[in-house]
Amino acid sequence: MNWKLLFNPFGIYSEKQLLVSGILITLAGSFVGSLFNVTFDGVLDVHQYETDFLTGLKENGINIACIFLVLFILGKLINRKTRAVDILNTSMVSRFPQYISALITALPVLKKVEDEIISHQGDLQHLNFQSLDLMLLFIISILLLALTAYYITLLVNGFRTSVNAKKWPHFAGFAVALIIAEILSKLLISL
Repeated sequence: MNWKLLFNPFGIYSEKQLLVSGILITLAGSFVGSLFNVTFDGVLDVHQYETDFLTGLKENGINIACIFLVLFILGKLINRKTRAVDILNTSMVSRFPQYISALITALPVLKKVEDEIISHQGDLQHLNFQSLDLMLLFIISILLLALTAYYITLLVNGFRTSVNAKKWPHFAGFAVALIIAEILSKLLISL
């Protein structure tokens, strides 16, 4: 298996292929979110909430724009030859794991656990979870963490490829930029 294809497609495919793929991934992710009532209310966030396709598209557009903006500014500071299309492609294509997370977040076991917690909100010591539910919740949590790690890996690799980042300050700047993008997207989506 070609691991580079899985973890760094930005070094394999042309900018046009990545751009088209990114647009299609964004449309498909927004559709999946609306189909399963999952909202993307932050760069790193995926939650179960009633939504529609246009709202999902708006949220994903804001998330992509926030990632693009902060990574492009950082990229220009690191390497003035950084191209906007490369950062845009990274911002769109790397969100693919987030859209897979939407499918997992929509699993009925999560709704069942949420309903149990809500029904015992004032009396949490009387929560009654089945062993199978707790095991599934644990497995789902591990999967969601793995998908988030994969998402960040794709972002880092796309950024590294786009900017030619090599030094630790570049990646420290990336971490700060990702936090700024999360805060910025939360603010803009809540408006």
